Amino acid sequence: MKIRFILVCLVLIIVSFSLNSLAYDHKAVRSYISYRIKYIHSVAYNTNIDLSKERVQEYTESIIYWSDYYSRELNVNIDPLLVTAIIETETNFVSRADYDNGDSIGVASMKINTAKWIAKQLGVDYNKWSILNATDLGIRFAVYYLGLAFDKYRGNLYQAILSYNQGLSGVSPDVDQLYDNYLFKVLGRYKYYQKRLAMRNSTAATAVKYFNYKFNQFY
Repeated sequence: MKIRFILVCLVLIIVSFSLNSLAYDHKAVRSYISYRIKYIHSVAYNTNIDLSKERVQEYTESIIYWSDYYSRELNVNIDPLLVTAIIETETNFVSRADYDNGDSIGVASMKINTAKWIAKQLGVDYNKWSILNATDLGIRFAVYYLGLAFDKYRGNLYQAILSYNQGLSGVSPDVDQLYDNYLFKVLGRYKYYQKRLAMRNSTAATAVKYFNYKFNQFY
């Protein structure tokens, strides 16, 4: 157990350093997220529906807009790349009504009871079809929930990620939770995104041009 604890801590320190040491241009982030959404959705096992170029870009704009909005509203730092990593881990960017045997819904696989609670918090009407619509309430609710988690756990990245999977009151301090497969799936994607941007970020224009090219190859 002690050896496992040390290994987990070392991995998290390395990941944390990697995440915090990378910077990226917002235009490059926008082009990369669009490319990533289309790429993952096109190979997803859980859908045979295609996403149009316009729809992918709407997903991207929604992720970026609500990440910025709730960062300011809740006084936290919500990285749109982290939101993207969580949604990819949850659903491959596929919005459905039958996740967790019907208990979860939408592009971010949110528990229905949680979605209803968030609707009350935000003063909006809960509607199944609005949650299923990623660019209506689906992405917005996911970003808001993540913002609440960052606020509750004082910006702790690992606890915020785990709370998205386990609930705001369900994150255990036990080291086994840090070794949780969900945490490492999200962190792995998040780190990979940032590395991809860093590789192409000698200039922002180069990154934007490259990921736009990769994105347009799908159409």
